[in-house]
Amino acid sequence: MGTRQTFLWFVFYFWFLVTPGTLVAYYFPWVSGTRVPGRRLGRVPLLKRLGRRRAENRLGALKGHLAERLGPSAEFEVLTSKPLVDQVHAHATWAQLSRIFLSAPGMLACVALAVVVTPLTWRTGQLWAVGVYLGFVLVSVLLCCIDIRAVRNADPSGTVTATAVGVLESFTTRAGQPSASSTPAAWQSRMVEQLCTALVRRAHRESAGAVPGSRLAMAQSTATVVRALRHRAALVHGSVTGEERTSHERDLWLLVCSVLTYSSRPRADVVDFRVVDADRLADVPETVPDTTAVPSPKAGVLVPLLFLCALVAIAVGLGVTGAAAEFTGPIVIALAMAAVPVARRFGVTVLDSFTQPPPLSPAAGQEEPLPTAEAVRRAA
Repeated sequence: MGTRQTFLWFVFYFWFLVTPGTLVAYYFPWVSGTRVPGRRLGRVPLLKRLGRRRAENRLGALKGHLAERLGPSAEFEVLTSKPLVDQVHAHATWAQLSRIFLSAPGMLACVALAVVVTPLTWRTGQLWAVGVYLGFVLVSVLLCCIDIRAVRNADPSGTVTATAVGVLESFTTRAGQPSASSTPAAWQSRMVEQLCTALVRRAHRESAGAVPGSRLAMAQSTATVVRALRHRAALVHGSVTGEERTSHERDLWLLVCSVLTYSSRPRADVVDFRVVDADRLADVPETVPDTTAVPSPKAGVLVPLLFLCALVAIAVGLGVTGAAAEFTGPIVIALAMAAVPVARRFGVTVLDSFTQPPPLSPAAGQEEPLPTAEAVRRAA
């Protein structure tokens, strides 16, 4: 009993010691729009090599695979350039470490919540502890959500780079690693759609504050790239013969490499709003069929929220009634572990679902309207 209370008080003080300091440290980059992964810690001599070799090997293997499939090409040299390695390293290492740091107090609070609802010496007065530790969990989840959104806003080019590399890997070095509930083609299509969304976000964020004509030009260029990506991906997955697929894959991969060339430019070298090389947008139809009957992303928030409420209700019910006796703790922990895949999606979806950028491609059979300067201004 003493050990249990000691652990609960440790989690209580640990959360209040770490979370406010973390919030203060992250608040200014969040508000000022400078939350770029690795911007400070990545320059520390003893830390800047952390995960660097892994990023280099990852991109080197990707470049070698593309060269083996399509032959050597100057287009693939961007994959091993220092700016691109820096961005991939930052998003694969520093962004993930930040999320772990932000969620660590919440993870401990989850364990404390499981301990609180055990039937050992349960009293109604302990309901306040359930509310406290549940609040700790929700606040930590919220901080992770805010950080994901802040990174996408402050470093849209880095987000595009990380997503584009994922697209290339889904066709090459990781082609055999889709989830058990998905096919390779569906997985690759989702990766392409994620890249399209990242490109739209970048167009709205990077052109913010520019004159209306420049913003309009970047929006139109991005819309063309989105159409090209969807069109190339559809040709790849609709190919009948292996030769056709190889040809369409080459076009898609070269287009993604062109996106990487411009998204990985150091900020000091960005003097225009170019998105890709113009010659990579040849033979792109004016209209590309869009997906239909797509459920609202806000609906994706309901599932994890309902699951979390059900988990808390089950835990409190078992604790109050003592129905599971000493097995209450393991049962609650097992349910929480089962919720991890859902919680991961919840962390990414809960805020972004309410701030989705407007689509840039028209529905099938509709004539594409040109965005007006006022529409571009409102989209930022």
